[in-house]
Amino acid sequence: MPNKKLYTTLSVRGLELNVNLGWRDKERKQEQPVLLDLIIRFPAAPPAACETDELDDTVCYATLIEHIRHAIAHKKYRLVEHLSADIYRSAKTRLPRPCRLKIRLTKFPKIEGLMGGVTFDYGDEA
Repeated sequence: MPNKKLYTTLSVRGLELNVNLGWRDKERKQEQPVLLDLIIRFPAAPPAACETDELDDTVCYATLIEHIRHAIAHKKYRLVEHLSADIYRSAKTRLPRPCRLKIRLTKFPKIEGLMGGVTFDYGDEA
């Protein structure tokens, strides 16, 4: 039986998504890569898969990634904030309750001297 006092998370780190993103029309004409991090917290108890070793007893990250890619495909976004909210809403529909979700989206604008990109976090409280 899962221990209800354990703090468990499932993280997807550095998923590259190609999106039409940018304030200017020129920026949105061609897809550009962004990096997505997902942090899924299981607050009530660890997923049953910790004991059963069954995929049906946890979040399938491959299916979740496919769903996110499909949800944002062929859309145009002007702001990283709007894209983040759209990804959050889409991913949240695929998570069992009461899972909590935090996403971090990193864009790499062409700004001289900016090496690490620009990051926006969106999600539920821990």
